[in-house]
Amino acid sequence: MVNFIDVTDRAATGPMMLQKDYDTKVFIPALRRAIKKYDIKYDRKEMVNTDDDLADRIFEAAVDFYSEVGTYITDTERVIQFTKPEILEAVDDAPKEAYFGEGPDRCVMKGRLPDSDELPYCHVGSGTNTTEENALRLVESYARISKAKTISIPIINTLGHIRTAAGAPTEVFASIRAMQYGREGSRRAGRPGIGIIDHVSSASTGVSTIASSAPQFGARPSDGWLVSPFAELKTDYSSLNQTAYLTAWGANIGQEAGPILGGYAGGAEGLSIVNTAYSLHGILVIRATYHLIYPIHMNFVCSSQPDVLWATSASTQAIARNMRVPYYTLLYAAAGAATEMYFDEALACLLMLIASGSGIEDVHPGKAKITDGCTPVDMEFTCQVGHACKGLTRKEADTLLKKIIPKYVDKLTDPPLGEKVETCYDLDYFKPKPHFEKLYMEVVKQIKNDYGINLYPYME
Repeated sequence: MVNFIDVTDRAATGPMMLQKDYDTKVFIPALRRAIKKYDIKYDRKEMVNTDDDLADRIFEAAVDFYSEVGTYITDTERVIQFTKPEILEAVDDAPKEAYFGEGPDRCVMKGRLPDSDELPYCHVGSGTNTTEENALRLVESYARISKAKTISIPIINTLGHIRTAAGAPTEVFASIRAMQYGREGSRRAGRPGIGIIDHVSSASTGVSTIASSAPQFGARPSDGWLVSPFAELKTDYSSLNQTAYLTAWGANIGQEAGPILGGYAGGAEGLSIVNTAYSLHGILVIRATYHLIYPIHMNFVCSSQPDVLWATSASTQAIARNMRVPYYTLLYAAAGAATEMYFDEALACLLMLIASGSGIEDVHPGKAKITDGCTPVDMEFTCQVGHACKGLTRKEADTLLKKIIPKYVDKLTDPPLGEKVETCYDLDYFKPKPHFEKLYMEVVKQIKNDYGINLYPYME
């Protein structure tokens, strides 16, 4: 596989062009050619792709597409390019397992095929905006979820009364504090060895990531660091600096990306190819040992819209069948927390992912825009669905989604706002407040009656 030093050299010496030219004269035309050449078509009668041949063609299209467009570096205005043989060699050489955590909580994330009866990898937490006063208790609540293999730690967006700002000293302080809360919260939950694999959500710059990753603040190479690009297939020296530091340390690097349906990726067909291409970028440029994707719809700003679900299912299968890299997916609900619509959206998202071969993370409520808008109940729900639906096939998931999606799809333009964590969850006793507990148990009962999914068999 191409060495990372060679990648950085290409970032400085590759073809030079303006960013707008990369988007309009390289990226979009190449994507259109790939869609046509490989006959990528979205059958709107399906909510979950069930065609293996289509999934394999999406992978081939992604390889072809990425060999044309590469990764754009905003600092140098150059393109890092790779040949098809280099891409395919990297796929062959890419890590097929990633190990996180220490002691009894050490675990492995690995690739998983569609229709598999293997238990999906269950990750919980929220790399979303959180006030400092709630951060420590929330991390403890995440680590208390026994079925969770790893956790994310939240973004701290306030230091007392001061709002943090990207690139400012407040970001460095917030990132260090988030790391400290992540480790202390895990200790308080009795799981000091659990892996934290979103290091560090509070850090949007390389300097903050590197500063907060110093071992004296609790970071360990057995954790994981997500290194994100810009839409679409762009990165900068700040991200490459993170990669350089983490590679030298031997730490786990996670490739993350949030492609946008309706943006440069176009519709569902284009999104399926771009989703897949990001994993190629992750292996070659970010040196990823694991992968995270979180596609959204440009207008609805969520992932539960049917076109996004289909594209995610098809690309997940393309990666699972042809790359077998450690892979999980984060999707966003339009509805806020502690609402019935949220659980409908989350269930549709999770069933699609489980059947398609992805690991799962809790679906974030309220488009992940609300400070303190995620709850530990969302995360418990995710793990229960993952365990209850082990072995779910794509055809079974497609049938279920055709029943679930009509319940919420017409509400995506005006979803319920829901509640913040402090109004629906008791962070002192780590349990939902009575009104939320009542709603949740009603949802669990309805899921069993309507879909035959028993989330709590041991309670019968």
